[in-house]
Amino acid sequence: MFQTTFVSDAVPTETSAQDDDAQAQQEKNTTRDGILVRRGQIWEELDTRQGKRRVVIESVADGEAQVRDHYGTKHSTLSVSRMHRHSTGFRLVEPGELKYGAPTVSSDENTQL
Repeated sequence: MFQTTFVSDAVPTETSAQDDDAQAQQEKNTTRDGILVRRGQIWEELDTRQGKRRVVIESVADGEAQVRDHYGTKHSTLSVSRMHRHSTGFRLVEPGELKYGAPTVSSDENTQL
């Protein structure tokens, strides 16, 4: 006669559900270009009618980013689906493009401590 033994590889349901939710959140918060939108990133609007408006990500959840104007206090909500390289979209600003930030010392300046 045959004896059948079943071994369960199942992960506890609670952990699996949390992992699935985290993965779903990450997918919602990822642009179609594959960039994960995160707090602190700076995005520039590509619509020429807006005059190179830049926004800072305050928070992101469920495919919606809470943003504030880069040089202002205006807050708004931006859909992650709009964050793509298109004439009506947004692009991620690289740190090297910013003209401010941590002070740098040129090679011909002397620093005194």
